[in-house]
Amino acid sequence: MNNTNDRFWSTLLCFVCIIAIHSNVQSQIPSANVLLEKIAIHYQEPIEASFEHILTSDLWEGSQTMTGSIQLHKNQYRIETLYEVITGQDDEAWIYRPEENQVLITTIDEEGLAYSPGTLFRSYERFYDAHTSEYDLLDGVPHYRLELSPIRSDVSITSLTLWVREHDLIPTKMVVLNQNSSQTEIHLSNIRVGVSFPPDMFEFYPPEGVEVIDLRS
Repeated sequence: MNNTNDRFWSTLLCFVCIIAIHSNVQSQIPSANVLLEKIAIHYQEPIEASFEHILTSDLWEGSQTMTGSIQLHKNQYRIETLYEVITGQDDEAWIYRPEENQVLITTIDEEGLAYSPGTLFRSYERFYDAHTSEYDLLDGVPHYRLELSPIRSDVSITSLTLWVREHDLIPTKMVVLNQNSSQTEIHLSNIRVGVSFPPDMFEFYPPEGVEVIDLRS
């Protein structure tokens, strides 16, 4: 067999092997609903992470980026950015903005809850139907990519795509599309599960002299 044929058969063999490996991986991918159930069970422990939030829209050029940290335990969460601190539990949130010397207390409606940190980690089934799960590489790391659609038709969200790291089922990226032609992209990093939080992590006590505005109905 000459060198040309050697190269041809070597290339063909590699191609066949790649197809075989890919097909085997695809056959082992859990269904989207099974993955969501596993994520929900997996994240009953306290979680903290850094995040990058990128908002783009057809209404303006470029994008708006925000970074910060999040702590999450069951139905409680705390989000800190350069401009505000948000503590929440269930459908209630306290939003502290130091530059405005103001605290807003508000009730989050049903659509707002679909964006909430608790939903994005472990309550998908309440708001979304899972219809696709595929194997994907994200920054060279094996992930499952899940495609979700909102259960309700009267919300602005049109789709949610979720990337879950294969080896530990940690969500590392989310993309939310809206009817108003905007896209929200969230990247999570430095994720730690089972951390120990201080008892008052999810409590908020307004600093002295801060205006408190209660918007709860």
